[in-house]
Amino acid sequence: MADSRAGSPAVFDILFNAVYTLISLTTRTILRFGLTTALIASVLITLHDAGQFSKRALFQRQDVLDIIYWRDPKKSGAILGITLLAILVLAKFPLIAVLSYVGLSVLGGTLGFRIYKLIEAQIRKTDGGNPYRAYLEDREFHLPKEKVHQQMDALIEHVQFIGNKLRRLFLVESVVDSIKFGLLLWALTYVSCWFSGLSLLILAILAVFTIPKVYEVYHEPIDRNIFIAKQHIDNANKMCVILSFFSSA
Repeated sequence: MADSRAGSPAVFDILFNAVYTLISLTTRTILRFGLTTALIASVLITLHDAGQFSKRALFQRQDVLDIIYWRDPKKSGAILGITLLAILVLAKFPLIAVLSYVGLSVLGGTLGFRIYKLIEAQIRKTDGGNPYRAYLEDREFHLPKEKVHQQMDALIEHVQFIGNKLRRLFLVESVVDSIKFGLLLWALTYVSCWFSGLSLLILAILAVFTIPKVYEVYHEPIDRNIFIAKQHIDNANKMCVILSFFSSA
């Protein structure tokens, strides 16, 4: 009898620890699933909003759309290559050093060609004029004032739009929008741990130059698969509603 009484608390402790472990594991799993779902949802919402904003802005610039959609492959490829090269160089070297070396390279090339022309003129007994005279006399460097004003006006409009949007979000004009913005900020804390700013910038540039063109070429199968996936999600949501109804009943 004494052994049975001594064994009962031990069995009770084992059962209690097992139940506690099960509840703890279930709670952690649910919380982890909820946090992951919220993170994915916030990223998707952000991408959707950013895509809509970029779409409205880009449709006003046909020249930018031509570059993104590779209307001229040579021009688009050159811009993409130069942009990625500039980002990688600036990430590895200081900006002042990059500008200094670029200036020295250009100056070395022009000065070397100028000296070469002077030596050639001395050998051939000709007039050693400046080979860049046409560029110095006929082509003055100037910026079109109207175009500069248009670009500045467009920039000011975008800055004002972003400022007004941030004011509404931080001052909680709409609770839902502010919560979505909070989820975005929370998601960015995880993104910053996964990727560096340079990696995100390179991925964003590659996405801009690839996703629109891929969607333009393969929009029919993409739309069809998205529609099928949406149907499966809707069916799953309906099943969840039905199961929750029966469980509550």
